[in-house]
Amino acid sequence: MVKEALGIIIKNDVRSRKKAHELCYSFLRERYPHLHNKFVQEAYKRALAMYRSYRKLLNKWKRLPEKKKKMISPPSPPTIEGNRIIELHVDTYKLERRYGFLVLTVSKGNGVYLRFLVMEYDYARREISSAKLGNSKVLVDGDSIFLLLTIRGNVEVREHKNKLFIDINEDSTDCLLVNYDKNKAVLFSVRNDIRKIRINYRRIRKSIQKKVRNPKLRDKLLAKYGSRERKSVEDRLKKITTTLAEIAREHNADLVKENLKDLKLNGKKKSKQLNYRLSTFPYRKLIGYTDYKFYERGLNVVEVDAKKTSITCLVCGYIDKRNRIDKETFRCRRCGFTFNAQYVACLNLFSRSGDGMVAIRSGRLVIISRKVGSVVPIDVAPNEPPTKMRWLREKPVLQIILST
Repeated sequence: MVKEALGIIIKNDVRSRKKAHELCYSFLRERYPHLHNKFVQEAYKRALAMYRSYRKLLNKWKRLPEKKKKMISPPSPPTIEGNRIIELHVDTYKLERRYGFLVLTVSKGNGVYLRFLVMEYDYARREISSAKLGNSKVLVDGDSIFLLLTIRGNVEVREHKNKLFIDINEDSTDCLLVNYDKNKAVLFSVRNDIRKIRINYRRIRKSIQKKVRNPKLRDKLLAKYGSRERKSVEDRLKKITTTLAEIAREHNADLVKENLKDLKLNGKKKSKQLNYRLSTFPYRKLIGYTDYKFYERGLNVVEVDAKKTSITCLVCGYIDKRNRIDKETFRCRRCGFTFNAQYVACLNLFSRSGDGMVAIRSGRLVIISRKVGSVVPIDVAPNEPPTKMRWLREKPVLQIILST
């Protein structure tokens, strides 16, 4: 069905959904009268999206200089070869629980229904129970069938007195967790290997461009490894943000973050490698994932001015680039205060958030809170976050029901 709709759209150079509906809907309904009309609509919508994407790539190729056009082949017209996705409109399926199992019922049309037994993740069971279903997808991968659900839910976001302050860097996300209920503050880092992934795949791309002379084979290999790189980075981003959100949820802590747009060096000329690493770091995507995961759990998100937080002394407030000796060491040139440079920005975010101030009492770094009126000592956690990352990788488990 998608193949026929795609042929009609390409032949008539259709760009709008209205025109696609006029040309495809009646033709496909006559051709497939036994199918649900929503399958027909989803078929020509998917075909139109494929053609629009092709037109966008083609126009981008046409704008290239003539020298680059000779080196890069034009994009190929869209086909449905290798298509493994079946679009499910919300009106064509139903999820219901029977005898403890989740059952997917799909309306094929003319009163015919297909039923599937769904093996569900533990976290999915919690989310489905209170969510509203939307248009979803079925992915067919060999003998396996995966249901990709789209769910929507209303969450009430409340303000909490506990806070999680984060400072996002290239190799880690440095955090300060302030829990007034337990009268403790913990500094810790959630590390990532995104930089290593980018560098490794950049080396692979350079090798392919240098050694492979066949343009079609070269483009195919570049697309293959580019897809792998995107999936690896996406996986790391979701793990990092899930870790932060779950830590905050367990401690009822709101998020306090920097008001930055990216990690670029404000146009300053540095080494090519550093500029490449910072420009390819998915900072905005990481921030977007963090925001929605916190809101999803009913936690508030606050932005604080991040200007010069990494070079400002916590004790006397002296600002100087030379305060930061290297990546690990911070030493104030006025008062001599020395601390781990990774955590200085987090502590300065706390001071600027209006919650209180950082001070030294009896030779120990403490937080003096204005809102709660307490003095909280600061501890530095080991390399791992202060809670197990058990939620990062869950597998569906078949439940066995014993009857007597």
